[in-house]
Amino acid sequence: MVLTAPRARPSSAVAIIGGGAVGGWMAWIVDTAGHAVTLCVRNEMPALVVEAQGAIHSVPVAFATEPSMLTPVPWVLLATKAQDTASTAPWLARLVGPQTTLVVLQNGIDHGARIAHLAPAARLLPTVLYVAAERTGKGHIIHRSGKRIVVPSGPVGAEFVSLLAGSPVEILQTEDFRTSSWKKLLRNLAANPLTALTERPIGILRHPDLHDLSRAILTEALAVARAEGAHLTPDDVQATLDLYTRYSADGGTSMLHDRLAGRPLEHEYITGAVVDAARRHGLPVPLNQAILALLRGIGAALPAP
Repeated sequence: MVLTAPRARPSSAVAIIGGGAVGGWMAWIVDTAGHAVTLCVRNEMPALVVEAQGAIHSVPVAFATEPSMLTPVPWVLLATKAQDTASTAPWLARLVGPQTTLVVLQNGIDHGARIAHLAPAARLLPTVLYVAAERTGKGHIIHRSGKRIVVPSGPVGAEFVSLLAGSPVEILQTEDFRTSSWKKLLRNLAANPLTALTERPIGILRHPDLHDLSRAILTEALAVARAEGAHLTPDDVQATLDLYTRYSADGGTSMLHDRLAGRPLEHEYITGAVVDAARRHGLPVPLNQAILALLRGIGAALPAP
């Protein structure tokens, strides 16, 4: 059964940059909250369909394939992979005005430094996203699990909560966004690289050798996170390892999906973020450095875009 979300009178115009798994899922979320959605994509899509909550939803979005088609809007959601951020500059130049809030729905711990120079007029809202979704075809998104977004406390975060009121998403505001960001980075730090390097689903992390390697990778990062001011403890490492064992053994990660599809990987913003921060604090992270070198080797072997 295909469901089209009921249309409330739009109260705000929202543009989403990126038509992948996160962008497509967020388009559905924004639509269910009653807002008009423009999905900014490189290539035309016939439609947007999202499988979520046990149903197939046809999402009524407007597609934009050229930045010149657009004018500033109150809300812009940046949902590309972190490594594609620079390519969004033409879109941001058209969409962002003095009254625009730019919500960054990307992995990593340095959202502001990554984005601010591309949209200096915008109010920036970094996020931590706990959503597992997969793009299985052009304009076809499957939501696997998770529906939580963490944002910094404050007026901008509160406005984002109001924007998505009535949708299935859960938004948590936190006074300690730095700790939340590093906690999410731990979740990605072993699972993403090790599944991509082995080209195996996440069940591979249950192998004793890879379980031990995951613990060592995360333990290195724990020292770096604490040097950066994140309030994490060894319990957070153990909680992450326990989480890996609860994942479906045949589940994938975003980095694994990108590796299998021959797309660029997000390693510079996950493992690379740890290595860069460790260097700033003079901390040894030999395992993360080795993982980063291997992932860079994969990237060097990819054909030029």
